[in-house]
Amino acid sequence: MILKKLALCLLIVLLFSQTLHAEAQPVRLKDIGKIIEDRGNQLLGFGLVVGLRGSGDSRASLFTTKALTNLLKKLGITPDEKDYSSRNVAAVMVTTTLPAFVKKGQQIPVVVSSIGDSTSLVGGTLLLTQLQGSDLVTYAVAQGPIVVGGFSEQTSRVMYSKNQSTVGSIPQGAIVETEIPTTLLDSTSITIVLNRADFLTASRAAKAIQNAGFPGAVALDSNTIRIPVPILDSTTFVDTVARLESIKFVPDSSSKIVVNSKTGTIVIGEMVRLSPVAITHGNISVKIADPDEFGYMPIEATEAPLIVKENASKLIYLKPDSTLSSLVKALNDIGATPKDLISIIQALKEAGALVATIEVL
Repeated sequence: MILKKLALCLLIVLLFSQTLHAEAQPVRLKDIGKIIEDRGNQLLGFGLVVGLRGSGDSRASLFTTKALTNLLKKLGITPDEKDYSSRNVAAVMVTTTLPAFVKKGQQIPVVVSSIGDSTSLVGGTLLLTQLQGSDLVTYAVAQGPIVVGGFSEQTSRVMYSKNQSTVGSIPQGAIVETEIPTTLLDSTSITIVLNRADFLTASRAAKAIQNAGFPGAVALDSNTIRIPVPILDSTTFVDTVARLESIKFVPDSSSKIVVNSKTGTIVIGEMVRLSPVAITHGNISVKIADPDEFGYMPIEATEAPLIVKENASKLIYLKPDSTLSSLVKALNDIGATPKDLISIIQALKEAGALVATIEVL
């Protein structure tokens, strides 16, 4: 009898461990980290958008008028600022990120944002704009028609807008003119940095790299892993990095709850746990009847001037081994809305019954 119970317990443990293993899916190292030299560089430029249908900057945006005057002078035209009052031009800031290892002549996307009082960039074309880095060196030039995801229309009495009409993008709108040299800091080792610092994930990644044929891999801190390799040339460097990026392992799960109080969005990590706790949630509504036209409630009113209503709610008990699934089920049983969940989660945290880090956006 005892042997049967032991065998049954062993079977349950094996099934439980297989379930946990099935839930924890391995990921590639390239999906949660990158080599330290693989970094982008932000670029910025000031430009003009033309071809707008009366939705550009007004004369109140003086920098738009000055920029257009200077541009026309460079093209051999010397206009007088009083000669034109068109609202078909808008001043914009153009931003992009120059990826690592990009070469001269390649194209990258850009984002165009209005900085004046323009109401819409729909139908506009960005004129040639130099994009500079923090060192004020021009690394790319952008030009082309703008793609805008929103629109804005206005009449003398009605104004209608949808999404953002003063920000747009130009896919492959910038051409790289200057390369940023990228070299290995140390030709005898490769350094990988994680996208999210975590000691347990860094330790697991280092062990996975060691098992993949790099025995000298070591986690220097919660974010950095150094892999000693033979002296690399351009060919062996690419092959070695490709091998490293394809290594799979199971990263540590998050014990964080992210709450966006503006939209009511709540994201709960897998490792969130609960201590024994009883929880309930109810709503109280107060209704005050409107007075009559004389400003007071008549005696013969059929409705009471003040009505207080409290909705019935359940009392839910959560066991000590409660997991994420039990927490979600309990909150659904209570019938809480996303807005209610924010208050419930904060109350659980204050009571010490919630083992998690709460981040409010």
